[in-house]
Amino acid sequence: MTRQFERQFLEELSTVIGERGWQVVLEPRLGDLRPDALIAKDGFTLIIETRFSEREARSSWVLDLADQVLRFDRLLSPTAGTYGILVTDAEVPRRLVAASARYPVAIHPCFPSQGISACIESLCDTCESLSRRHHGVSTVEQTELFGDSNISSNNMGSFPAGNLSIAASGFSYQSGDVGTGSRIRSENEITLQIQKLTEVLGSHHPTVLSLRSELARIRKSEEMYREVLHDQLSFLGPESPDVLDTTTALAALLAQKGKLVEAFNLYKEASLKAIEIYGPDSQKSLILLNNLASAYASLGRTDVAIEIYEDVLERRRSALGVNHPDVVLSQNNLANTLRETGHTKRAISILREALDSSRRVHGSEHPATLTVQNNLASAYAEAGSIKKAITLYEDLLSERERVLGEDHPETLTARNNLAFAYLEDGDIGRALPLIEQTLSDRIRILGEDHAETLISQNNLANAYLAAGRIDSAIALHEKVFEDRARLFGPKHPVTLNSRNNLGHAYLMSGSPDHPTELYRETLELCREVLGPDHPDTLTAQGNLGLALVVEGDFVQAIIILRDTLERRESLMGPSHPDAIQSQIDLALTYAQSGDYQEGARLLGLAEESSIRVFGLDHAKTEWVRQARERLLRM
Repeated sequence: MTRQFERQFLEELSTVIGERGWQVVLEPRLGDLRPDALIAKDGFTLIIETRFSEREARSSWVLDLADQVLRFDRLLSPTAGTYGILVTDAEVPRRLVAASARYPVAIHPCFPSQGISACIESLCDTCESLSRRHHGVSTVEQTELFGDSNISSNNMGSFPAGNLSIAASGFSYQSGDVGTGSRIRSENEITLQIQKLTEVLGSHHPTVLSLRSELARIRKSEEMYREVLHDQLSFLGPESPDVLDTTTALAALLAQKGKLVEAFNLYKEASLKAIEIYGPDSQKSLILLNNLASAYASLGRTDVAIEIYEDVLERRRSALGVNHPDVVLSQNNLANTLRETGHTKRAISILREALDSSRRVHGSEHPATLTVQNNLASAYAEAGSIKKAITLYEDLLSERERVLGEDHPETLTARNNLAFAYLEDGDIGRALPLIEQTLSDRIRILGEDHAETLISQNNLANAYLAAGRIDSAIALHEKVFEDRARLFGPKHPVTLNSRNNLGHAYLMSGSPDHPTELYRETLELCREVLGPDHPDTLTAQGNLGLALVVEGDFVQAIIILRDTLERRESLMGPSHPDAIQSQIDLALTYAQSGDYQEGARLLGLAEESSIRVFGLDHAKTEWVRQARERLLRM
């Protein structure tokens, strides 16, 4: 195949894509940048490179195109967007497909034997899809992450905490974050552009305001976002899409800072406005509804979150079909929230379907597919199918080491999760070295104060607890708590999480040296920041009840633990693992107070729930059964 065919292909592409409203320039010359074609629409630019008559695609093609995209993007306003498409009839190795996901580049297969017209139509559909995603996503902070919280929560109990420390494995659409070096250059470039354009256009021109919002994103400045939002509302009006984008970006930043209630209010405002402006089925509206659902979940309102996730999934299925990346994304969001409410079997069914779809859409080595596989493994672990979970985790770790390398963050997450699956299976000898290795690697790669390093320390402390090394666990939890308080503040959700985990470790030690005032303070902070029904608040409340048991105040302990049980059953359902744990805590407290009959009755309910959730032969079910039999003999 000759250059003449490529020229014919590009000319026909120019005609067809032009009829769809795109501006096309073939073989532009921009300094030393010489792509085959540039196509643009509504501020979004695609660089097209063709590679025909080659036997196998090369990684250098992807890297060269990614470099062109980056350099061309710098020629444009930072608020614009640029993406690359590599069109080829060469055989593309699966590993290269997976690796290309790290860059703003898509590989589009095109086989001339199918006919040029069919190839062109397929490529045009890809261009339109990328454009819709850009305008729905790149200006709206995307929080469609997969997985449960990668900071372990603490559910107090007499048996090991299980896989509560299994880390999230997630991906998101591009959020625009850049590395340190690029961040400095971008900040300087944008600051200079703001100064120049302000002189020409004035300080409140839409372009200047957009650049100021971009600068706020890079600096992660809440104050700058609020100033920009105020000026956009004043000079552009509340109906402006720019107001919507800045509102959403501010909400995302507030969520990162732990200001969950304010973030929720902004997401709610933004989603309603998006529906009003774009309609309920637009890409932007669905993304914002997803983010609103995530905000509900972060506040413990998982019931509402599930309703919204189900609605978004149904709308995406209707508009996009079952085999679409966004549908896979929604399936994961719904499934992982169902896991939080104890509906593990339904979550597993959805995740299995999502995994099959992702393999068809992306291939088995794509980061999205591996993410779904991680979450399915986590769901199996929660359901007590630990052998299935371990098999999936072992395969996942092997794939991520091969495709991404041993030091990639997702590889470290996979190693962590496999370690906790080993721990759940009672194989402490294999679990602890892996967790310690993950921590060592994160310190080396990310530094002592990085959030993920602190997660690894937190997870290692929980592993020490499960292994019976209480003193080591307490010392490490104390360090993590102090570091998080220093880095994030005493009221940040991750700091409160560490407070709960530290309190749990104190209780496991059986020492009476830590007064209940410590647990009361934690509970009050959780109520203030997270609300009275948030899962972490209920964990703090349960910890206070158990601390009162240690002090011998059974009357108050029973009142608090019964309230915790009723709230968990109301919010999560009686089959949720947290609700089962509350039944056990309350049952054992009645038994310690001398009321063996009530204790045995509650353990009977917990046993029935454990059989239903975990299975007849699961270790947790067996533990509850034996505890009940001991009470009946008293």
